[in-house]
Amino acid sequence: MFWGETLLSEGHLHLLSATVAALFTSWISHFWLSRWAKSENQSIRACLAIALRPPLLILPWLFCLFYLVHWFIDHDELEGHDWLTIAETVTSVLFPLWLLLRLIRQLPHIAVISGAKSKDLDSARTLSRFFHVVLIVLAVLVLAQKLGYSLSALLTFGGVGGLIVGMAARDWLANFFGGLMLMLDKPFKEGDWVRSPDRQIEGHVEHIGWRLTQIRNFDRRPVFVPNSVFTSIVLENPSRMRNRRIIENFGICYENLDRIPAIMNHIIAGFLQHPELDCSEPHYARFLKYGDSSLECQVRVHVIPKGRVDFVRVQESVMLLIASAVEKAGAEFAYPVMRVLQEPNVESAKHLHDR
Repeated sequence: MFWGETLLSEGHLHLLSATVAALFTSWISHFWLSRWAKSENQSIRACLAIALRPPLLILPWLFCLFYLVHWFIDHDELEGHDWLTIAETVTSVLFPLWLLLRLIRQLPHIAVISGAKSKDLDSARTLSRFFHVVLIVLAVLVLAQKLGYSLSALLTFGGVGGLIVGMAARDWLANFFGGLMLMLDKPFKEGDWVRSPDRQIEGHVEHIGWRLTQIRNFDRRPVFVPNSVFTSIVLENPSRMRNRRIIENFGICYENLDRIPAIMNHIIAGFLQHPELDCSEPHYARFLKYGDSSLECQVRVHVIPKGRVDFVRVQESVMLLIASAVEKAGAEFAYPVMRVLQEPNVESAKHLHDR
């Protein structure tokens, strides 16, 4: 009886000491991470602190748990001891994996804070996702080896089983590798405006995943496109245009033929003074041909803003520039003119002849 009470008191003592140690270590980790995140280079350290905080706070409690289990378990019971060994082995592999995955997940945020360009930011996202897959595969292989499984047998089974799984998950694998090609080739990035003449796909890219790409169309409805689709369609990326082009036709009255050169010179001068027109690209204002009821002219110029709203605004200013040039030259726009020739009535003509 006395020995049982002594053992019980020792168990309580170990439980209390392990709990206090875990609580104290967690508090120290929390205090250190808070101060470390607020020191110099605060933004990057804050990202790292976000990744490190949960693992460092949980780690002392894991040690506490395994210490107490080792203390209270009956080591003569082989089954319980085996399960404890398996749990420790799994934890020794999965816990570092979790820590590394959390750190890798912060790579895009660190790239943003460091002022990386959009191309470098896409590379950081691709690397983050790639390392996710690599680390998970390595962790599975290491865990299998630690648990006593033969890697050669696993690889042999994987060769046979991979064929079966590949046939069953053909669409999923096609989407996976399609997403990988999107991340490597980068035909578009998140935020780009894309459209496909082959499919009814047009809108802004919101998210590029391993299996699906989310596009928000102009009706603000989300469209989820499997990544394998992009390997077999023609895709346009208007967001990567250097500029957009305006081609506009207008007609001048035949009476103003001598004022055509002055009109064209006014328009070209206006193009050169416009800050949102790219006059390094081919541009012109020319009299093209004699039309049915007008002198047909055409202007061509490239606009620097690529967004639809800004493009329409600049296009409006170009239209008003043409109208101003016509007005300054003292000319007028031509309107379609139709003449109706009516023959006189026969009886009216005879009556006029008799008179």
